[in-house]
Amino acid sequence: MLSPTRAPYPYSSILELEIEEIDWQRWQRLVNTVADMFHAPATFINQANLKGIEVIIASQKPETHYQPGSVDLDTNIYCHHVVKNSIELYVKDAKLDPQWSNNPEYTEDNYVSYLGLPISWPDGSIFGTLCVLDTKATDYPETYINALGVIKEVIDSDLRHLYKENQLLTLSYTDPLTQIYNRRGFEDLLLSTQDLAQRLNRQLILLYFDLDHFKEANDIFGHEIGDDILKVFAKTLKVNSRSCDLVARWGGDEFLVLIHAENEHCVELFNHRMAEHLSACSLKTEIEYSFGYAVLKPGEETDLESLLKIADEYMYQNKLAKKSQS
Repeated sequence: MLSPTRAPYPYSSILELEIEEIDWQRWQRLVNTVADMFHAPATFINQANLKGIEVIIASQKPETHYQPGSVDLDTNIYCHHVVKNSIELYVKDAKLDPQWSNNPEYTEDNYVSYLGLPISWPDGSIFGTLCVLDTKATDYPETYINALGVIKEVIDSDLRHLYKENQLLTLSYTDPLTQIYNRRGFEDLLLSTQDLAQRLNRQLILLYFDLDHFKEANDIFGHEIGDDILKVFAKTLKVNSRSCDLVARWGGDEFLVLIHAENEHCVELFNHRMAEHLSACSLKTEIEYSFGYAVLKPGEETDLESLLKIADEYMYQNKLAKKSQS
């Protein structure tokens, strides 16, 4: 399958998230059962996500060409039609329909038959597909198609359970590229973090990071390296933070960390650890950043906008100081 170059669907890959509520083994048994029932060489549960159409569960047969993690971005494969149109698709024989003449599943892997049903999140948006592919033309009886619909409903039910466990809220709180909190997640969790700090009588420090020369790195090395820079920097922030701290991508190449800190010396220690980790990175370009911070003392009442204004001014002075030294 093709490598992704743009993101057609809005969700993060479910394979990259720690979701304990999914019974992955049950999903595997369901897929294997479908493959046996249809006497089909390939059956999949796929997710439509930022990567494209990604295989989540694959039948465990020698004839199954794609494995979990396989991705197709936006070629003319069967599943894209199910997801984009939100309807069942049954292609009995692709040889009889010129629509599939450029479908690599047909032209390269000889999957001439396809039956796919849309799997939905409880809010009605499409999660992905449950599909059966065969290398020979088929004419499934209606009872088989109905049975596949029942199995689809089991998967839909599991996804409803994820809603109850707030896993989708977690998805909406997460920046899909860096897998840390996004702006919404940071803002929503800020109050609970402030409450905890008040109970512990601890001050909070808001660290504001802005990557230096990021646009130039993108222009010189390309967006793939630019994405790698963002992911490495986010991971470094996360590694150097505690579980009670908030780490977020605020937007573009700007990041926030809200730390529980005994004093402002913690800022110096945090940046020292950051510098050590970043110096060990093996990217094509060095990752440099400017930072600022603002302190929220116990009992103080202030809003995020005021804290950001203070931290941003500090960060701006930090950038100017570095320019004057260069």
